[in-house]
Amino acid sequence: MSALLDSLARGFSGDDARRAELDAALQTGLPGPRAEAWKYTSLRQLERRSFQPAPLVPALVDAAALDDIPSPRLVFVNGRPSEALSDLSPLPDGMQLDTFSASLAAGDDAQQLLGRRFDGSDEIFARLNAALADEGVLVRVRDGAQIELPLHLVFVSVTGEHDLSWHHRHLIEVRAGAALQVVEHHLHVGDAAHLENSVMHVHLAQDAALSHARMQANSAHATSLLRTDAVLARNARYQRVDLELGAGLSRHELNVRLEGSNAQLTANGVLLGNGRRQVDTRLGIEHIARDTAC
Repeated sequence: MSALLDSLARGFSGDDARRAELDAALQTGLPGPRAEAWKYTSLRQLERRSFQPAPLVPALVDAAALDDIPSPRLVFVNGRPSEALSDLSPLPDGMQLDTFSASLAAGDDAQQLLGRRFDGSDEIFARLNAALADEGVLVRVRDGAQIELPLHLVFVSVTGEHDLSWHHRHLIEVRAGAALQVVEHHLHVGDAAHLENSVMHVHLAQDAALSHARMQANSAHATSLLRTDAVLARNARYQRVDLELGAGLSRHELNVRLEGSNAQLTANGVLLGNGRRQVDTRLGIEHIARDTAC
């Protein structure tokens, strides 16, 4: 077993089902250069590194650092939600916002998200997420609601005594005829050399619209691994832009199923590479229904 997988496994604290996911991931191991989905993403340096699970209490951050980010905003520091830095008042009418940990404790939708299986040999980090995810955000917009103010999701990494890891599971659900704007900010204070491994589910019902901007500006020593799985119903519109500006290793897998007729995806991005930085973005688009577009 690699030092990476050994260190991540030490952070496990789930039930038998999640233990089975972890065991399967450890047995599969990290993909090598012969794996088609990973041939452009080298894990050679990462596999020798070790990380500690992020503490349950968020690190302290000067609130002035977030003055330019308006409300409503939900802030995570080193993977943990920060009530002191978040500003959700007033939360727009028609929007429901929950943390993954609260939903998991209540036995709500978080359990259903964890029921999603990742069986492919190249889905190692999604499988680790299924075993280890204990935080994230669940956003739901009710039928017909038009949310005018963008929701800001802020993820701040802070340098500490140890290199930390966290695993997030997110959900954005926009119901029939509703519209939402989401802006993600991935920022750092100091030279944090963390690992963030996130899976985001996006569900857009009939005639729903989501505008989604993501700015990844982590430190040059960080590792950012993201998988986005989106499902679009009839006449749904998903517009997103990704700015990959930081991290020593950044990888985003964007998988979209256009299940309803006239569903449309518009995906743009800016990837800034320099020196030894690795930036990898993979797109997987399935045109299930007729007259879909991307």
